[in-house]
Amino acid sequence: MSDRPASTSPSIEQVFKAVEAKRDHITRILQDLIRIPTVVPPGNNYEDLVDYAEPLFRKLGFHTERVTVPDKLVKTIPYPLEGPRVNLVATRDHDSEEHVTIYAHMDVVPVEEPWTKDPFAGVVEDGKIYGRGVLDMKCGIAGMLVAIEVIDELDLTPHFNLICTLCTDEEIGVYPGIYHLAKEGYVKGHFLNTELGVQLPLMIVGTAGDVDVFIKTKGRSCHSGMNFLGVNAVEAMVPILNELLALKAEVEQRESSVPTIPLLKSLGAPSDKMTPMFNLDIIKGGTKSNIVPSECEVIVNRRYIPEEHYEDVVREIKEAVERGKAKSKALDVVVDFAHCYPALKLDLQSPYLKRMREALQAVKGYKDDEIIYAGISGSSDMGHVAEVLKDFHFVMVGPAAFDNFSAAHAADEWIRIDDLLNMTKQLIHYLAL
Repeated sequence: MSDRPASTSPSIEQVFKAVEAKRDHITRILQDLIRIPTVVPPGNNYEDLVDYAEPLFRKLGFHTERVTVPDKLVKTIPYPLEGPRVNLVATRDHDSEEHVTIYAHMDVVPVEEPWTKDPFAGVVEDGKIYGRGVLDMKCGIAGMLVAIEVIDELDLTPHFNLICTLCTDEEIGVYPGIYHLAKEGYVKGHFLNTELGVQLPLMIVGTAGDVDVFIKTKGRSCHSGMNFLGVNAVEAMVPILNELLALKAEVEQRESSVPTIPLLKSLGAPSDKMTPMFNLDIIKGGTKSNIVPSECEVIVNRRYIPEEHYEDVVREIKEAVERGKAKSKALDVVVDFAHCYPALKLDLQSPYLKRMREALQAVKGYKDDEIIYAGISGSSDMGHVAEVLKDFHFVMVGPAAFDNFSAAHAADEWIRIDDLLNMTKQLIHYLAL
């Protein structure tokens, strides 16, 4: 807190009222961010977003540094990418013994199905703001900027030295920007993620690991009217698919010690605990019906719980493919793996988790017995940070609610401006009250 007498320090009500007064301002910032299309792949507008955000941090007294991921490391990501992977690190010292690294990613997923709103206009209607990335997760950038503005205007002093990071390529993983920053020593203290929190009586304490598996069968093409001259790569994939489906049935019986969100159980989730997910998501083969296909590719997405290990995930899939290969006529089978995200399990005894819980309660009024701790089968690049920095503490804050929890990655993605303001209040309470 400030050095001034406690009697002149602003009350929580005054702090929250100051945030409410920023309604139009925070909306404009988020609209500006949405209008910079940082869709990945290809992710070719990161520098434009940094050009917008960097002066705002400097105006708040931050020292800024642009950190670009080297091309040789970018090339490890198996997607068609364009442009430099520019990350922003903004730091401000408060003579504290502790640091906090506050995180948001700049990239957004592509627009797939039709929208009723322009996805890159930041349309505001009925107290909501629409756009690709409003929830996942440019709201975090707007929230951290306005939270720091209010802290300064009210002469509050943060409890921590601040390291704000705007990062690349979370939505595709493998080598996201925050992974590079962690490896290069930019991530210090504990980690505050402005994405995975919610304005619900809920604390997210676990995320799944994520592996993409690329399986390709090789055959020999010929005329379909003389198929005995060739080897059908699509048909050769079938025994492998059968083994993968058998493995799927086995894998999805496993359970984590981390509970899942109760709502998901009511929607059909197989357990009240986190469970692995095994999906045959993409299959490609053949070019024309009168040609026996010479190649077929299947892409598997495997989500693994914190108790599982990446090496075991790879091993059991390789073994399943080998069993299928033994029954297949394929001339060759090629298997490649992309480790998109490690799994993450938070320390439930962390003092930072307790502090964020108290901030959520101050904003929303939840009682102790109302708040639950749960994991999700989604994945996050926080797992990469945990992989680099052992025994690291993580906490989350965010604007999601019951009715837009699934809006991320969906058509007409949206958040309530009220929830964005509440997230900002929660940030201030955590950092400076």
